[in-house]
Amino acid sequence: MEYEQKFYGLFIGVDNYESPAFSQLKYAKKDAIALHALFTDTFSEKATLMLDAAATKDRLTTEIGHLRASSTEQDIVVVTYSGHGTRDGAPATHDSKPDRLAETALSLDQLFDLVRGIRAEVIVLVLDCSFSGRAGAKVLREDGVRGPGRALPPVAGDGIVLIAATEADQDARESGEFRHGFLTHYLLEGLRGHPAVRDGDRISLPKLADHVSRKLRHPGESGAAKQAPGVKGRMTHASLPILVPGVNFRAAGEDTPRQWATPAFSSLADMGVPEQAITAWEQRYSRLNEVQLLAINDGHVLRGGNVLVSAPTSAGKTLVGELAALRAVADGGRAVFLLSTRALVNEQYDRFLETYSAAGVRVIRVTGELRDQSRALVMGDFDIAILTYEKFGAMLAGRPKLLSMTRVLVIDEIQALALPDRGPSLELLLTWIRLRRLPGPVPQIVGLSAVLGEAGDLAGWLGAELVTSTHRDVPLVEGVVTEDGTYRHLDENGQEQVIPLASPGEEDTLLSRVVRALAEASDQVIVFMATRREAIRFARELAGELGRAPAAATIAALSGRGHGRLVEELLRCLRGGVAFHISDLGEDARLAVERAFRLHDSEIRVIVATSTLAQGLNLAADAVVIHRLRHPGEPERPYTVSQYRNMAGRAGRTGITRRGRSAVIAHGSVDAEQKWISYITAAPEPVRSPLAGRDVRSLILFFFAMSAAELETVSAAHVDAFLTWTFAAYLHHMGRSVRSFSPSQISNAMAGLLDEGLIRSVGAGYALTALGKVALRSGLSVDSVVVIAQALRTVEAAQLNRMTLIAAAQLTEELLDIRFSLPIGHWRKEWQTLQRKLRSQNIAEPMLDRLLGDYEPQSPGVVRARRSLACLRWSRAVALPMIERELVEHQFVEVTNTGPIEQAARRTSGVVEAVIDIAMVVHRGADLGTLPEILPAQLELGVPAGLVPVLRHLPLRLDRESCLDLARDGFDTARAILDADERKLLAHLGDHHLVTALVAAAEKADRRDDVDASFDFPPAVD
Repeated sequence: MEYEQKFYGLFIGVDNYESPAFSQLKYAKKDAIALHALFTDTFSEKATLMLDAAATKDRLTTEIGHLRASSTEQDIVVVTYSGHGTRDGAPATHDSKPDRLAETALSLDQLFDLVRGIRAEVIVLVLDCSFSGRAGAKVLREDGVRGPGRALPPVAGDGIVLIAATEADQDARESGEFRHGFLTHYLLEGLRGHPAVRDGDRISLPKLADHVSRKLRHPGESGAAKQAPGVKGRMTHASLPILVPGVNFRAAGEDTPRQWATPAFSSLADMGVPEQAITAWEQRYSRLNEVQLLAINDGHVLRGGNVLVSAPTSAGKTLVGELAALRAVADGGRAVFLLSTRALVNEQYDRFLETYSAAGVRVIRVTGELRDQSRALVMGDFDIAILTYEKFGAMLAGRPKLLSMTRVLVIDEIQALALPDRGPSLELLLTWIRLRRLPGPVPQIVGLSAVLGEAGDLAGWLGAELVTSTHRDVPLVEGVVTEDGTYRHLDENGQEQVIPLASPGEEDTLLSRVVRALAEASDQVIVFMATRREAIRFARELAGELGRAPAAATIAALSGRGHGRLVEELLRCLRGGVAFHISDLGEDARLAVERAFRLHDSEIRVIVATSTLAQGLNLAADAVVIHRLRHPGEPERPYTVSQYRNMAGRAGRTGITRRGRSAVIAHGSVDAEQKWISYITAAPEPVRSPLAGRDVRSLILFFFAMSAAELETVSAAHVDAFLTWTFAAYLHHMGRSVRSFSPSQISNAMAGLLDEGLIRSVGAGYALTALGKVALRSGLSVDSVVVIAQALRTVEAAQLNRMTLIAAAQLTEELLDIRFSLPIGHWRKEWQTLQRKLRSQNIAEPMLDRLLGDYEPQSPGVVRARRSLACLRWSRAVALPMIERELVEHQFVEVTNTGPIEQAARRTSGVVEAVIDIAMVVHRGADLGTLPEILPAQLELGVPAGLVPVLRHLPLRLDRESCLDLARDGFDTARAILDADERKLLAHLGDHHLVTALVAAAEKADRRDDVDASFDFPPAVD
């Protein structure tokens, strides 16, 4: 009987490696899956597919051994590898270690020796990797070293063919267009019977090799860089049957025509985007813009690809994240959006509700505030969740399964990774996601960023396709203006122009002259000042100088509401059509200003703000004027180019203005030239990791939490291995920075955590203590947790009252930046008065000593004490003007300098939750009554305890003054609201819809039997 030729195949693809020294590839697994599918559709024999963690050195050796044992001289054997290569000439298996390649990887010689032992009529070995060491290639980067690789060894034997993506010192690259390595793409094309490779009804291997080689050397219109492939072997009579795509190939998504998005939203319908979302977008936008089309067509954001979008402010980046999210939701998945601030979370939540509720999309937000939806997040009861970076990291630390529940993770303003305050937590979160790629699937990453310097580094670390654009729907004109009123700028085409912008005058009037000229041209203007004090003062000056009509609607919304002295100052400015926007403003006032400024025909023509507006709010104007580009302090620090661009980018309102205009105030010709070079024409700084300056202890705690489900104990070696996956380590490996952490630093930090009681020894490793778990959950610094614990240990359990807990929170470094003035004037009198007032509120005596500290002028202890009393009074629903009067009773301060009371209380709200948790660890079994549930909410809202459960269920916003008005008339509990005549409630609230919602919330609160104590207004502090 004639022998029937058999086929044996081994297909290997590695995107993710054990060692972080290998960057993540995008299409190596896809290469192997496609080739495996095509061969199995044609041949009946079972082929072997090895992907990622399965593709180890031992497994590869074993599988080739099976081929040697099974095949005969009449058979066909195909072995393909797609992944990284090394400069030492090794196709890197999943477990290859760069510092021990000889032990952990198969060299080319070893691989060829194994292949030569296979008995077959035709042996095809395909290596879609390179051995050049060049950045961007499918190759291990070795500390920036470049040099010639080694030549491919000879292959002996008729019918043995080696097709390698490159010869020595060449690059093998992946194609975003083809979604394969270039070699694999052309190989697939030839195997399916391209006319150039046919020999009758078979494929000639010499012709196949020639076809692939020709395509790689002369890519034509494919956009590929030229590659010089290596082809070895004697192939005179070698051939294969034409491979016919079938069910496996189609299941791998390889036999479907490429779909391209066009500017029309309707082009997304065939890409899995739900019609309801398309309709919603068509109502908001005229078309898909350049950035969005690049993300879809080149970044493959709708096909699950990781993408990093680097584009200017107001370029339409957010919609890229929405595209990926709605595509995932349509497929039954969930999406999480991470933003930098609570204000942005709340703003985006409102917009998403308005846009997607009609489509049945469940949108939630989690910020740590009273009305957030943490339970829905944990239970997976959502389609889109919106959180801050820190909140998601803290929740993920306790519930790692949240990662597996998430299909798409959209990270807005991802350039915040480079900031020393926000960056470390975001970097650690992304590091964990990188590490989780090894054992299983992780979310698609969509990073949205302002224009970055050297963005390829961040994209490489994320394993993302980089999409860059300088396009804005509303072009931006940027420049500097000097005292003679001359505006030197780059026009919409990037050409330098000089025109008069303002009338000539003295240098100290330049800012006013520029703003007046813009306002007289009917521009709506944002002015950025360096400090809050400067913003208030300049807003006051403009209101008197510009002669604008009063912002009547905003004045009416804020008048008579008991907002305090800062709002009274704001009202004076609004009477001249000007507002200021600083972080010290209360939430109600800020929202009123923002809503009014966004109106097309806004009464507010000028907002004077600090840079926090640019960082934490999506607010645009026709023109932006920047006064100074230096951070206040000793010494002053210059703004980065990215921070400048974030402010300048607020100029230009989509659909309203033809262009935006930004002007930087210059103080003399030398300063003008310096700003022109350093900001207007400068490239953004490279994005770099801030981890090197971070407390190593906090990094270690993060790893403890994330590894808890897999490791019973943690060692210093575990932590060191984790840190090698960080962006800091990646940059070091690329030669961009020095080493971040040494093993001795890690060991010393772990010893410190052990001494401080945050970890404990367990066998040969360590585990978190109860205090360590609180530290991790809280997001506080290690030093703050230790300080709180030490302070609370000196207090008896019976003394853990409201005043003592609030005071403990003020000891943390997280609250140091809340600006309450240092004691001036009669500091001794104030010291004694504050001490007496604190004692009258039953503060524990040891806590009082720690809070006040040393008895001396300019003592920060007095600031902490004043802040503590302000927070206490706010939490007890005392009217803001009364609190302000009490604070200035014994000191000589300006009217606006009492301190940001509402902000202090809200910030303390987040910290006091950790204080309560630490108190329960330090004093096990202590009875704190209702304080754990009520105190954080009262600090956040400043309302009576009985209204807290009602507000928790109220979907609409009810401002503090309305709550206090209700309480004054006895409507201070859920039961009191339910028993009230609705006409009386309407008299207070003036809105039938709000009254209905309030009663419904009271019914829910009453059924839950939440805190429902009557409320008595407290007397003034003596």
